[in-house]
Amino acid sequence: MPSLPTPTPISRGRLQRPPDFTGARLETFTSVFLRHGLPGALLGGLCLLGPGMSELLLEGLAPLAAQPLRAVAIVGGIFALLTAYACYLARRFEAQNAGWIAYLGILSLWEEWVFRVALPEYLQGLALLPWAALLLSNALFGAVHYFTLRWRWQWCVGAFLGGVALSRHYDNNASLLAITAFHWLGTSFNTPRPPSRSDARGA
Repeated sequence: MPSLPTPTPISRGRLQRPPDFTGARLETFTSVFLRHGLPGALLGGLCLLGPGMSELLLEGLAPLAAQPLRAVAIVGGIFALLTAYACYLARRFEAQNAGWIAYLGILSLWEEWVFRVALPEYLQGLALLPWAALLLSNALFGAVHYFTLRWRWQWCVGAFLGGVALSRHYDNNASLLAITAFHWLGTSFNTPRPPSRSDARGA
């Protein structure tokens, strides 16, 4: 009796859902960038076109300009730590891992600017109360990860809650560097290697 064919395993990961209406699993950096990084960059650019938004961005970056050496030391230290962690997982240094960590740092800064600063400000301009603008902006943050990166809903809820905490931190300190550092550390430890090299800790 002929043996039955072995079923093809469903592509799944720790973060991503099995294939559904949003598409198949994202396996390459290009697919991640086109579906998540590029739309985020365009959204951030649109936010900068709003009245007073460029001044708001400069206000958030003011602590960096006030102490540039300290900012460079913090950013460099975080980059070195995260790159070392990614290389430890790979058991060797790989330039792609360092590039991925740098990309996540830039992405973290941009997402913090969009979802913790620009969008809440815009929503308040539409007559939303500050707390409502904060919750709605971070709900959009979680939803974006559901549809673009295809995260499981539990991770998206975690992104929402973490975003709320970072929003509160920014309200109290008005420093993009601080909330970007938290975001960068969290997302890099969560996904330390690029999609094409992901392991058990990857997406």
